[in-house]
Amino acid sequence: MINDYPVWDIDVLVASYESAPDWQESIKIAMENLFVFLESNELIKCRVTDGNGHVVKRVIMKSELTEEGNKLVEGPKSAVHRWARSKKIINDPTNLSLLEKGLAEIRKV
Repeated sequence: MINDYPVWDIDVLVASYESAPDWQESIKIAMENLFVFLESNELIKCRVTDGNGHVVKRVIMKSELTEEGNKLVEGPKSAVHRWARSKKIINDPTNLSLLEKGLAEIRKV
């Protein structure tokens, strides 16, 4: 059994939208914003941005998530899954309100 695996790979995900180029940019922006959100809220154990705030690490492994990070992403009803399924990420890929709400719920406990 493999204990570590990629949870997200921005480039693979963006490439999967090759037949919908208008969505590719929105997906790229949304995923980069997700990575920055995870980093800035200390939900991952690694850096994903450089000194200028650009996302340079484009894959997050399961082992790189913190305990809170796992709570935010695990399960079909997790905040990340709700956010990823919402139409908001296509219309406004910078909208992280569902993630912020999910994190507030986790930290409220």
